[in-house]
Amino acid sequence: MTKPLIYILGILAINVAVSFAAALAFMLFLFRGDLILAAGPAALALPALLLQPWFVAFLLVTRGVFLAPILTTIVTVLVYGSLNQSGMLERPKLALSKLKSLKALALVVGFVLLAFSVSFSRYVDFPSLNQGTPPSVEVSGLNVTDSRYYCLGSFIDSEWLWRARVRESDLGRLADKFDLRPVDGNQAPDAFRRMPPIWWRPAITDRTKVLSTPNFPVGGRGADGWHALATWNPDDELLYVWVKNNF
Repeated sequence: MTKPLIYILGILAINVAVSFAAALAFMLFLFRGDLILAAGPAALALPALLLQPWFVAFLLVTRGVFLAPILTTIVTVLVYGSLNQSGMLERPKLALSKLKSLKALALVVGFVLLAFSVSFSRYVDFPSLNQGTPPSVEVSGLNVTDSRYYCLGSFIDSEWLWRARVRESDLGRLADKFDLRPVDGNQAPDAFRRMPPIWWRPAITDRTKVLSTPNFPVGGRGADGWHALATWNPDDELLYVWVKNNF
């Protein structure tokens, strides 16, 4: 009795992890719109979903990361127990027995590391795939080069990071265009410096210009409307802009 119980609890633990991975993949795709970033946790969940197709139905019906694994585990034990008794699992069991444990472990670890590496590379935006400007930023008529952006979240409201090379002669026009006003350098919080993209490295010195729309919401959503916090360094002419576009 103990051994079957351990198997059942093991399946349940795996299904709980799969449920979280599937939910994470869905949320990343919905709020980040990055299919590659979402593919990492989705790839980890996929084998279990293919072997237990009823898992998807339970996830959709229950909309919970705990109830769905429990129901899935119950059905899995009943279905595969019945198949095992009928002898239909003999060939799969024989194939698995030929796969050495160390080789199987290496394949599993390699797959997990690959999925993690793909997701992490997208999280830090390496390589950068989004060239240009965020949807809420219009720079026509301005001399802007080396422009790239990163989505921090996009559903009803949206939040973006934008970096571009802007000459000082165009900085004033850009500031007027977006209602960016000079503020004290101390108003650039630590959160502004510690953003995920590998190319987001704002150098804030005594010469750096810090610009902001009125009452930029650093720690929360803020009021409806378009908000931005920006820094511009004369040494490299790089403009870093944190955008929050709320509806």
